[in-house]
Amino acid sequence: MRDRLKRFWPRGHCCLRLSRDAVSVLRVSGSRNSTPVRVAHPMPALVDATPDVLAVPITAVLDTAGVARSPIHVTIDDDLARYFIVTPPANSTRMQDLRAAAGVRFQLLYGESLAHWQLAADWHAVSPFLACAVPQRLHAALQLAVDAQRSCLASVMPDFVTAWNRLRRRLGADAWVATLGDNALTLGLVAGTKTARLAAVRTITLPESTATATWLRDQLTRAALLDNVSPPSALHIHGVPRDGWQADAVGLNVQWHHAGKRDPKQ
Repeated sequence: MRDRLKRFWPRGHCCLRLSRDAVSVLRVSGSRNSTPVRVAHPMPALVDATPDVLAVPITAVLDTAGVARSPIHVTIDDDLARYFIVTPPANSTRMQDLRAAAGVRFQLLYGESLAHWQLAADWHAVSPFLACAVPQRLHAALQLAVDAQRSCLASVMPDFVTAWNRLRRRLGADAWVATLGDNALTLGLVAGTKTARLAAVRTITLPESTATATWLRDQLTRAALLDNVSPPSALHIHGVPRDGWQADAVGLNVQWHHAGKRDPKQ
């Protein structure tokens, strides 16, 4: 295993981002003197597309970026994922019980089974936990493209999961997490407990017109009412900053975190 890793890591690594409209790649070489390579390619419509079809543009950007035999870290836009909170069954002791509870919750919320979805969760036997699902064909397409490069799929995470993992230790009971993408805003509602615990996750499509500070405030208020939690006094947003969403404009403490910057505490 150690010899195999040595063949990968000296070549650097690759960060791939997948959205409904495009796939983009940032290749970082193992050499300090090299310049990172960025490549992007449009994606076909997800509806009815097979893994083979979806894999074509992903393979194309990986080929152009020259990432053969490199570990690939994938981030998926939130509007391609489905988030939900699962309450574990009473006295549950087996992973099978937790998976069954997640399947029931998914069916209740989205009206379909998990048969065609790839499920991941922060499994917990005694307290509610976050679960997310992405289409299996997307995951299969990624694996096909990576295999064609003789690379390894080092990680696959939706954007909100990445943000939550980086920011959860900074949060108080009156702070929420959000991710801002090209097409959607995802809100992580934090319950009023001693440690940060997600009460709900809601992905909201951005309006076609400019999303104003008033629109943001309305979304926070509406989400708090729907899930019976207090509105936040601070909002940590993971994404590209918007000038109109500053603290004085929306009446709360807005803190921006660059989507590509790793938290040194992680």
